[in-house]
Amino acid sequence: MPATSSTTVDADGSARVAFRSAAGLLWPAVVFLGLTLLRTHGISRTFWLLGDQILYWRIALGSWRDLPIGGGPSSVGGTTLGPVFCWTLWAIRHLVGPWCDNLPHAGGIGLSICQSAADALLFAALWRYTSSLALALAFTLFVATAPFDLALSATIWNPPLAVAFVKTSLAVVLLGGRDPSAKWDAAAAAPALLAVQAHSSAVFFAAPLISSLVARPLVARRWREAGRRVVVIATVVLVLEAPFLADLVAHSGHSTSPAVVVSSVSYILSHPAALRPMASFGAVVAACARILFQPATLPWAGALFVACLILAGIRVRHDLTIVMAAVAPPCCAVIGFAFWRLPYDDYWFMCIVPCVALSAALAFTLSRAAVSAGALVLLTAATLATPARIATANRLFHLPEYEPLVAGSRLIRRRAPQIRSLDTVFALPPSTDPLFVYEILGGRIADGASFTATIRADGSVKFEEATAGSSGGDHH
Repeated sequence: MPATSSTTVDADGSARVAFRSAAGLLWPAVVFLGLTLLRTHGISRTFWLLGDQILYWRIALGSWRDLPIGGGPSSVGGTTLGPVFCWTLWAIRHLVGPWCDNLPHAGGIGLSICQSAADALLFAALWRYTSSLALALAFTLFVATAPFDLALSATIWNPPLAVAFVKTSLAVVLLGGRDPSAKWDAAAAAPALLAVQAHSSAVFFAAPLISSLVARPLVARRWREAGRRVVVIATVVLVLEAPFLADLVAHSGHSTSPAVVVSSVSYILSHPAALRPMASFGAVVAACARILFQPATLPWAGALFVACLILAGIRVRHDLTIVMAAVAPPCCAVIGFAFWRLPYDDYWFMCIVPCVALSAALAFTLSRAAVSAGALVLLTAATLATPARIATANRLFHLPEYEPLVAGSRLIRRRAPQIRSLDTVFALPPSTDPLFVYEILGGRIADGASFTATIRADGSVKFEEATAGSSGGDHH
């Protein structure tokens, strides 16, 4: 049953719900717990352990003194604009790691918790904004069970953390109302900026949102208030970017600019005919459709994409910040990626997918009758689609060999604190180091060790004497 509540109405006519019963906290808690369990189900058996995950988890296993204060490596060259991903992962290693023998799947669990917490907050914010529990549940279930995002959020990779920050910022914007205080603006700007630190593609969300926080009082001709908001936002930026700026000063010769981006933009500015607005639009629409609707296909995704943005813009036209947080980011992404000369990758658009989905939800609330009659239909459809979406997610970004690798590494460590070499009878991805788990458990590779070890597909281990080559026995 929905929470017992009283409803007030803002100047724009949008309903607000003041929750006065335990259900107002119970439902977000259920959403958080359910999504966390869903994201982490089977993670200790099939964790996606590739080279990037090993690299980042090695950083997390180190001392805080060795954490980067500047940006991490970026796939488009240079570095990211801050260290939040590495710092978050280091915190996860200390909070979750001890429960998992500090094995790398602890990182996936921690990042899943971050995503689920953001989903629960955004669910509560949308419920309050629309006064519809069914619509908020349908939106959250649909976004959180998107197979691409669902599978990737349980890995050690930075885009899912950026998405969590985007969702958090969206929730703050919805909760803040049409004329929020400077504190609410700071609370919305901070996660938006941290999203950019986690993954540079979040700039298409953060830039319009943060600019709207200053533009809103300017449009209302409240000049003094606009000045205060500039100070507040500038303070947030300086505080959060202080580590990056300090590293920039300390390593002035180190390149931080995204070389590939700079090259693409420079070329387009010199050759305007090479601008690719239609290709960019197609890439944004196709990526959002694949991420949100997989395994289903949506042949009319482009028309739905445009319609949702237009209707959402009409619905929230009196609230500049929500327009810039939900409607503007997909448009900015289309403009920005028109300057991109290389092939497009779906994960670049993960940060705008929550904005697209929120625009669809807001468009749906344009008619109160549609919310009353259709919210339960949407929730039913999202619920019925969930099993197929989970099955699709289970085929993405998983490494079934992780379970025997961990089981075998445990057996080897119990038998031998050091070995000469370790091999597996099953194939691993080229970037996956078979020694990594064994070394985390305290094992060591030494030239003078007496045994070599081979892990079988069932997790059992074959030991051989390193000197004579004779069998040292099988262990299960």
